[in-house]
Amino acid sequence: MKNILLILTGGTIGSMEHNGIIAAAPAGKCRITELYQKKYGDVHFTVRQPLNILSENLSLCHWETLINFILSCDLSDFDGMIITHGSDTLSYSSAMLSFCLRHLSLPVVITAANYVPDDRRSNALANLRAAVIMIGIAQRGTFTVYQNDGDTGCTVFLPTRLCEADRFGDHFSSADRKCIGTVKNDHFIPCSDTVTLDEIARAKPPVIAGKLSLKNHIMLLRPYPSMDYRHLIIPEQVCAVLHITYHSATVSAAPDNSVLTLMKQCRQKNLDLYLASFKKKNHAVYETDHLLLQEGAAALYDITNESAYAKLLLAYNGCADDPHQWIHQNLYFEIM
Repeated sequence: MKNILLILTGGTIGSMEHNGIIAAAPAGKCRITELYQKKYGDVHFTVRQPLNILSENLSLCHWETLINFILSCDLSDFDGMIITHGSDTLSYSSAMLSFCLRHLSLPVVITAANYVPDDRRSNALANLRAAVIMIGIAQRGTFTVYQNDGDTGCTVFLPTRLCEADRFGDHFSSADRKCIGTVKNDHFIPCSDTVTLDEIARAKPPVIAGKLSLKNHIMLLRPYPSMDYRHLIIPEQVCAVLHITYHSATVSAAPDNSVLTLMKQCRQKNLDLYLASFKKKNHAVYETDHLLLQEGAAALYDITNESAYAKLLLAYNGCADDPHQWIHQNLYFEIM
């Protein structure tokens, strides 16, 4: 019988519904494990709950608590680790956890749910079962598993390529439109044209020396038409700015009110400004991009918003001697 460390953090998979209100279940009431043991009963879960929040309330201090707790655990007696999480910020935590836990000697599987476990529409049990199957298959590495509505199996994603679920179908997807594989009928079916389990299992050095501390913040901005940069205020704790681009890797560079306005404030505060994501395969750039790069903006290539954000947080909080170089290294398959 496998011994699995089950890390609960709250989210829908760890919640209950009462009178139409969904809230995190009281600590110690883990309905999903009860359902799992009733149906399968083939593993022993050691349950720990360092967090108990709805994931839309996730903040940097929660990442510190979660990751430092995991890094403090004696994992020698476990076959693997499952982390349950809320779906709203699943893609962000998947990226951060992958970078911070990539060196662990056991497989780590992150999962969530669309409805509370007792709801007949919920994929919570299917996702937890797929996570258990992956622990039996993988030697090591970090994975995110999730069954999208209408699918007959659970998709196994590279966590650093996972994109936020869409707002209408609540479907998760990978930025490269690929996946590691699928868990269906308790069997793992690998995809033939992406990263293999053997590649994932190769040893990687730890990113964090000691405890994770995220005191320095990254300001994340998304563009929209007529965005007024003149009223943006960069807080004191911000150490770099990440500006997401449109799909063509562009943002406004109009002379009167644009990213150029933001760059002036960044220069005054001696802050780096990053644009994500540019396309390496496309050598030509729009004149707006050319102007911004000439003015000192830094381009990040072929990376999701979530991985870029997590990576910059780590880079500017002591995990890199030179953030400008480190940010372009491929830590856990995030650069496509």
